[in-house]
Amino acid sequence: MIRLKQVSKIYPSGVRAVTGANLDVEKGEFVFLVGLSGAGKSTLLKLMYRAETATSGSVLVSGTDIGRLSRGQLPVLRRRIGVVFQDYKLLPQRTVFENVAFALKVLGTSRSEVDKRTRSALDLVNLREYSDLMPGQLSGGQQQRVCLARAIVNTPPLLLCDEPTGNLDPDTSWDIMRLLTRINQHGTTVLVATHNKHIVDSMRRRVVALDGGRIVQDIARGGYPVGVG
Repeated sequence: MIRLKQVSKIYPSGVRAVTGANLDVEKGEFVFLVGLSGAGKSTLLKLMYRAETATSGSVLVSGTDIGRLSRGQLPVLRRRIGVVFQDYKLLPQRTVFENVAFALKVLGTSRSEVDKRTRSALDLVNLREYSDLMPGQLSGGQQQRVCLARAIVNTPPLLLCDEPTGNLDPDTSWDIMRLLTRINQHGTTVLVATHNKHIVDSMRRRVVALDGGRIVQDIARGGYPVGVG
């Protein structure tokens, strides 16, 4: 599903965010990216959906070197990738339903199919009854669930989550992680960048640790090293 080969990213400011990263993620895996703030987790995710391009090395998603895609080809890539942000990025003047349906409408999906998929996504995150509310009327946990619904409404095979529980209380954080687990069980490959050690330790999934932009540890679900990038 994802393959990084000797990937490095240096920003114009001179900051080296990622150095020599090698990583393979198979279809259907659930992987945590961990590390302190500034370790390179967010940059690594951005490289995977081409919000940033690698300075060197290659990033392959489903066998495609996404660094070689033209600007016109990026929408096709991003239809296959759901992204969840810590700060939600919801449209404040649109209802919950409209936020989730927005991407489908942009793609020209028929109205009946938009309604069907949006209702299904909202059902999955237990928010159907909130469809007509505005984001500002929701709690932080509810807003994050809207983000999840929006990310999966197009049934992408890959879901990238950048600190999805960073602004949430512990109980709500576990609600989000249970939803991500359900989505993964439906066949979606899930990567979660987080610094929530309690959740990572409790869930016992594959853990990729970054430090100073380098992958320093890769531990499989059973606690055995996968390798170091």
